[in-house]
Amino acid sequence: MKVSKWKYLKVIQQNCGQGWEDVSEYETNSSGQFIDPKDRFVFPNDFVEYCMMRYPTRKIERKVKNGSDN
Repeated sequence: MKVSKWKYLKVIQQNCGQGWEDVSEYETNSSGQFIDPKDRFVFPNDFVEYCMMRYPTRKIERKVKNGSDN
């Protein structure tokens, strides 16, 4: 199996006063579909739970080189 040069992520970030910080990340394919099927349900639930903390919260998509540690 060919290893992709890129790793695609959906990331939940929060701003607790020190700038935007990653709180959760989920691996996706290049079209934004989750690799792990259960993440399709976990991601929105996690986002709602983070929003309940009353800090500014956002979702972003990120593309990083495969093998790098963000």
